[in-house]
Amino acid sequence: MHDFAKKVLCRMIPLLAGLLLALGGCAALPPLKPLDPSLEPAALEACRRPFLVEKVRLVHEMRIVMPGEREGQAIGVLLADPGTGRFQSVLMTIEGLVLFDIEYGAGLTVHRAVPPFDAPTFARRMAEDVILPFFSPGEKPAAFGWDGEGAAVCRFARADGEVVDVRTAQEGNLAIRLYGAGQELRKEVIIPHPVSHGLAEELEIRGVAWPPYSLHLRLIEVEKD
Repeated sequence: MHDFAKKVLCRMIPLLAGLLLALGGCAALPPLKPLDPSLEPAALEACRRPFLVEKVRLVHEMRIVMPGEREGQAIGVLLADPGTGRFQSVLMTIEGLVLFDIEYGAGLTVHRAVPPFDAPTFARRMAEDVILPFFSPGEKPAAFGWDGEGAAVCRFARADGEVVDVRTAQEGNLAIRLYGAGQELRKEVIIPHPVSHGLAEELEIRGVAWPPYSLHLRLIEVEKD
Protein backbone atom coordinates (compact mmCIF):
# COMPACT_ATOMS: atom_id res chain seq x y z
CA MET A 1 0.00 0.00 0.00
CA HIS A 2 1.56 3.33 -1.05
CA ASP A 3 2.03 6.18 1.43
CA PHE A 4 -0.84 8.31 0.16
CA ALA A 5 -3.34 5.45 0.49
CA LYS A 6 -2.07 4.77 4.01
CA LYS A 7 -2.67 8.40 4.98
CA VAL A 8 -6.21 8.31 3.59
CA LEU A 9 -6.95 5.05 5.40
CA CYS A 10 -5.59 6.39 8.67
CA ARG A 11 -7.88 9.41 8.43
CA MET A 12 -10.91 7.18 7.90
CA ILE A 13 -10.21 4.56 10.58
CA PRO A 14 -11.07 6.78 13.59
CA LEU A 15 -14.31 7.77 11.90
CA LEU A 16 -15.55 4.29 11.10
CA ALA A 17 -14.04 2.11 13.80
CA GLY A 18 -16.46 3.47 16.39
CA LEU A 19 -19.23 1.58 14.61
CA LEU A 20 -17.80 -1.61 16.08
CA LEU A 21 -18.79 -0.51 19.57
CA ALA A 22 -22.41 0.40 18.93
CA LEU A 23 -24.82 -1.09 21.46
CA GLY A 24 -28.57 -0.85 21.89
CA GLY A 25 -30.47 2.45 21.72
CA CYS A 26 -32.73 4.08 24.31
CA ALA A 27 -35.92 5.22 22.56
CA ALA A 28 -38.75 2.71 22.83
CA LEU A 29 -41.12 1.30 20.22
CA PRO A 30 -44.05 3.75 20.13
CA PRO A 31 -47.67 2.62 20.34
CA LEU A 32 -49.80 3.11 17.23
CA LYS A 33 -53.23 4.65 17.00
CA PRO A 34 -55.63 2.64 14.82
CA LEU A 35 -55.67 3.44 11.11
CA ASP A 36 -58.96 3.34 9.22
CA PRO A 37 -58.89 0.02 7.26
CA SER A 38 -59.94 1.88 4.11
CA LEU A 39 -56.63 3.78 4.26
CA GLU A 40 -54.44 0.68 4.56
CA PRO A 41 -53.90 0.07 0.79
CA ALA A 42 -52.66 3.64 0.27
CA ALA A 43 -50.48 3.41 3.37
CA LEU A 44 -48.95 0.14 2.16
CA GLU A 45 -48.24 1.60 -1.28
CA ALA A 46 -46.44 4.55 0.34
CA CYS A 47 -44.47 2.23 2.62
CA ARG A 48 -43.22 0.23 -0.35
CA ARG A 49 -41.78 3.28 -2.12
CA PRO A 50 -38.36 3.37 -0.42
CA PHE A 51 -37.34 -0.14 -1.46
CA LEU A 52 -35.78 -1.62 -4.58
CA VAL A 53 -37.97 -3.66 -6.92
CA GLU A 54 -35.43 -4.72 -9.55
CA LYS A 55 -31.81 -5.74 -9.84
CA VAL A 56 -29.62 -2.66 -9.86
CA ARG A 57 -26.13 -1.26 -9.36
CA LEU A 58 -25.95 1.91 -7.26
CA VAL A 59 -22.97 4.15 -6.58
CA HIS A 60 -23.19 6.59 -3.68
CA GLU A 61 -20.96 9.34 -2.45
CA MET A 62 -20.84 8.92 1.33
CA ARG A 63 -20.14 11.32 4.14
CA ILE A 64 -19.51 9.69 7.51
CA VAL A 65 -20.05 11.73 10.68
CA MET A 66 -18.92 10.52 14.10
CA PRO A 67 -19.02 12.16 17.57
CA GLY A 68 -16.98 15.34 17.89
CA GLU A 69 -17.99 16.39 14.36
CA ARG A 70 -15.33 14.11 12.90
CA GLU A 71 -16.06 13.47 9.24
CA GLY A 72 -14.78 11.32 6.42
CA GLN A 73 -15.70 10.63 2.82
CA ALA A 74 -15.99 7.40 0.89
CA ILE A 75 -17.62 5.81 -2.13
CA GLY A 76 -20.11 2.97 -1.75
CA VAL A 77 -20.97 0.56 -4.56
CA LEU A 78 -24.01 -1.68 -4.17
CA LEU A 79 -25.07 -4.57 -6.43
CA ALA A 80 -28.53 -5.55 -5.23
CA ASP A 81 -31.14 -8.08 -6.29
CA PRO A 82 -34.36 -7.59 -4.31
CA GLY A 83 -35.92 -10.64 -5.97
CA THR A 84 -33.46 -12.95 -4.20
CA GLY A 85 -32.46 -10.69 -1.31
CA ARG A 86 -28.81 -10.94 -2.35
CA PHE A 87 -26.35 -8.07 -2.55
CA GLN A 88 -22.68 -7.16 -2.71
CA SER A 89 -21.51 -3.95 -1.05
CA VAL A 90 -18.09 -2.35 -1.48
CA LEU A 91 -16.75 0.58 0.53
CA MET A 92 -13.74 2.40 -0.88
CA THR A 93 -11.83 5.63 -0.49
CA ILE A 94 -12.32 8.48 -2.94
CA GLU A 95 -9.03 7.37 -4.53
CA GLY A 96 -10.38 3.84 -5.14
CA LEU A 97 -8.75 1.87 -2.31
CA VAL A 98 -11.16 -0.91 -1.27
CA LEU A 99 -11.64 -0.92 2.50
CA PHE A 100 -14.51 -3.36 2.79
CA ASP A 101 -16.23 -5.83 0.46
CA ILE A 102 -19.10 -8.04 1.61
CA GLU A 103 -21.63 -10.31 -0.07
CA TYR A 104 -24.96 -11.32 1.41
CA GLY A 105 -27.16 -14.18 0.29
CA ALA A 106 -27.65 -17.48 2.10
CA GLY A 107 -25.15 -16.04 4.58
CA LEU A 108 -22.74 -13.14 4.99
CA THR A 109 -19.36 -13.43 3.24
CA VAL A 110 -16.50 -10.97 3.74
CA HIS A 111 -14.31 -10.79 0.62
CA ARG A 112 -12.05 -8.02 1.91
CA ALA A 113 -11.77 -6.11 5.15
CA VAL A 114 -8.91 -3.77 5.98
CA PRO A 115 -8.27 -3.82 9.77
CA PRO A 116 -9.97 -2.83 11.99
CA PHE A 117 -12.96 -3.46 9.74
CA ASP A 118 -12.34 -7.21 9.81
CA ALA A 119 -14.32 -7.70 13.04
CA PRO A 120 -17.46 -9.86 12.51
CA THR A 121 -19.64 -7.28 14.25
CA PHE A 122 -18.62 -4.62 11.74
CA ALA A 123 -19.61 -6.84 8.81
CA ARG A 124 -23.03 -7.55 10.32
CA ARG A 125 -23.72 -3.88 11.00
CA MET A 126 -22.61 -2.81 7.55
CA ALA A 127 -24.94 -5.43 6.06
CA GLU A 128 -27.73 -4.02 8.22
CA ASP A 129 -27.01 -0.53 6.86
CA VAL A 130 -27.66 -1.92 3.37
CA ILE A 131 -30.72 -4.04 4.14
CA LEU A 132 -32.63 -1.41 6.12
CA PRO A 133 -32.86 1.35 3.47
CA PHE A 134 -32.96 -0.75 0.29
CA PHE A 135 -34.74 -4.07 0.96
CA SER A 136 -38.40 -4.39 1.88
CA PRO A 137 -38.93 -5.74 5.42
CA GLY A 138 -41.81 -7.95 4.25
CA GLU A 139 -44.87 -8.35 2.06
CA LYS A 140 -47.53 -7.62 4.65
CA PRO A 141 -47.19 -5.45 7.78
CA ALA A 142 -48.07 -6.88 11.15
CA ALA A 143 -49.92 -3.63 11.91
CA PHE A 144 -50.91 -0.25 10.47
CA GLY A 145 -51.40 2.90 12.47
CA TRP A 146 -50.64 6.52 13.27
CA ASP A 147 -47.67 7.37 15.44
CA GLY A 148 -47.46 10.20 17.95
CA GLU A 149 -46.02 12.53 15.30
CA GLY A 150 -49.00 12.22 12.95
CA ALA A 151 -47.33 9.93 10.41
CA ALA A 152 -48.87 6.80 8.89
CA VAL A 153 -46.87 3.71 9.86
CA CYS A 154 -46.51 0.21 8.45
CA ARG A 155 -45.08 -2.01 11.18
CA PHE A 156 -43.22 -5.17 10.19
CA ALA A 157 -42.29 -7.87 12.72
CA ARG A 158 -39.21 -10.05 12.26
CA ALA A 159 -38.80 -13.63 13.43
CA ASP A 160 -35.92 -12.59 15.72
CA GLY A 161 -38.17 -10.15 17.61
CA GLU A 162 -36.93 -7.01 15.89
CA VAL A 163 -39.42 -4.54 14.44
CA VAL A 164 -39.17 -2.27 11.39
CA ASP A 165 -41.44 0.78 11.14
CA VAL A 166 -41.85 2.50 7.78
CA ARG A 167 -43.46 5.88 8.33
CA THR A 168 -44.75 8.46 5.86
CA ALA A 169 -45.33 12.05 6.92
CA GLN A 170 -48.03 14.16 5.30
CA GLU A 171 -45.46 16.10 3.25
CA GLY A 172 -44.26 12.82 1.74
CA ASN A 173 -41.02 12.47 3.68
CA LEU A 174 -40.13 8.92 4.68
CA ALA A 175 -38.39 7.31 7.64
CA ILE A 176 -37.47 3.70 8.33
CA ARG A 177 -36.81 2.78 11.96
CA LEU A 178 -35.29 -0.41 13.29
CA TYR A 179 -36.13 -1.50 16.84
CA GLY A 180 -34.28 -4.29 18.63
CA ALA A 181 -35.85 -7.32 20.29
CA GLY A 182 -36.04 -5.26 23.51
CA GLN A 183 -38.04 -2.60 21.60
CA GLU A 184 -35.18 -0.09 21.73
CA LEU A 185 -34.56 2.16 18.72
CA ARG A 186 -31.34 1.02 17.03
CA LYS A 187 -31.22 2.72 13.63
CA GLU A 188 -33.14 5.18 11.55
CA VAL A 189 -33.12 5.99 7.84
CA ILE A 190 -34.26 9.47 6.81
CA ILE A 191 -35.37 10.11 3.22
CA PRO A 192 -36.10 13.85 2.93
CA HIS A 193 -38.02 13.76 -0.35
CA PRO A 194 -40.51 11.39 -1.97
CA VAL A 195 -38.69 8.47 -3.56
CA SER A 196 -39.46 5.77 -6.09
CA HIS A 197 -38.22 2.23 -5.47
CA GLY A 198 -34.89 2.65 -3.74
CA LEU A 199 -33.54 5.42 -5.95
CA ALA A 200 -33.53 8.31 -3.49
CA GLU A 201 -31.12 11.02 -4.55
CA GLU A 202 -30.16 11.51 -0.91
CA LEU A 203 -30.71 9.63 2.33
CA GLU A 204 -29.25 9.47 5.82
CA ILE A 205 -28.66 6.41 7.99
CA ARG A 206 -28.41 7.17 11.70
CA GLY A 207 -27.04 4.82 14.33
CA VAL A 208 -28.62 6.10 17.54
CA ALA A 209 -26.70 3.94 20.01
CA TRP A 210 -23.38 5.01 21.51
CA PRO A 211 -21.28 6.09 19.78
CA PRO A 212 -23.86 7.67 17.48
CA TYR A 213 -22.99 8.03 13.81
CA SER A 214 -24.60 9.01 10.57
CA LEU A 215 -24.00 8.04 6.97
CA HIS A 216 -25.09 10.64 4.41
CA LEU A 217 -25.54 9.06 0.98
CA ARG A 218 -25.84 10.92 -2.31
CA LEU A 219 -26.70 8.84 -5.36
CA ILE A 220 -24.28 9.51 -8.22
CA GLU A 221 -24.82 6.54 -10.55
CA VAL A 222 -27.59 4.02 -11.34
CA GLU A 223 -27.28 1.01 -13.64
CA LYS A 224 -30.26 -1.31 -14.03
CA ASP A 225 -29.82 -4.90 -15.14
